[in-house]
Amino acid sequence: MGARALAFFEDANRIGGLMAKMRLASLSRVTSMQALTGDDSPDVISRLEGAIEQVRTELSRTEGEKAPLVHGGEIEVLRDQLHTFLDLMTQRALFIGDVDTTVRRIDEAASSTLGVERVSTWFLDPARTKITCVDLFERKIRKHSNGVELFAKDFAPYFRALESERTIACHDARKDPRTSCFAESYLAPLGITSMLDVPIWAGQRMVGVICHEHIGARRTWTKDDETFAYLMANFVALALERTGKT
Repeated sequence: MGARALAFFEDANRIGGLMAKMRLASLSRVTSMQALTGDDSPDVISRLEGAIEQVRTELSRTEGEKAPLVHGGEIEVLRDQLHTFLDLMTQRALFIGDVDTTVRRIDEAASSTLGVERVSTWFLDPARTKITCVDLFERKIRKHSNGVELFAKDFAPYFRALESERTIACHDARKDPRTSCFAESYLAPLGITSMLDVPIWAGQRMVGVICHEHIGARRTWTKDDETFAYLMANFVALALERTGKT
C-alpha cells in the first residue's frame, strides 16, 4: 500500500471533499485507488506534492477572492463536470442499454459542460480501416446528424494516435501532428481550431472515439477537461458492452 500517496488524498478530502480529491487525481494523474494499492515511488510522490499545492491554491482563491478564470474558475468548472457526471450516473438505467440513446445524451452533455460547439461519436469498423460518425451534435442549432466516414489510409497519423493514446488533446489542431491531416479538408472549412478526442475502449479493444471540436480562438484543454471527456467515453463503452456490440 502507498501510505504516503494515500495521505495526499486524505489531505485533499479534508480541505475540499470529493471535488478536491478529483482535482488532485486529475492534476497528478494518480487515482485514489492507485494510491491505495500502489507503491510510494518518487515519481508518484513528486506529482502528488505539486498537485496538492495547486489544489490548496485553487480552493483558497475560490473561497476568498473568487478570481475568475476561463469558464468562471477551475474549481467551478470541476463542479460543473462533476454535476454532469453524477446526473448521468443517476439516470444511467434510462439510457445505458440503448447505444444510440446513450451516444446522443453523451454528446449533448459533453457539448454543454465543456462549452464546445461540436461533439461527435464515431465507431471503428471490424477491419479497422475507417471510422463512421454515428452521431454529431451541433450545440448552436441543437442538431443531430450522422453518416460521415473517415478512412485510415487518408488520415494515418490520427488513426495511430487512436490506438495508442488515452486522450488526444490538440490545442492547435491544424498544426498538431496527430490532427493536421484534417486541416485543409475538415478543420479550416468548419472553423475548428482545437480538438479533444478520446478513444473508446470496450472489450479490451479500441472501438471508436468521441471528438470534441472547438470553434473560435484556439483553446487550451485542461487536465480536468481530459478527465471529464474520458469518463464520457467510458459511458459509451459501458453501453456497448451491456448490449453486446463490442
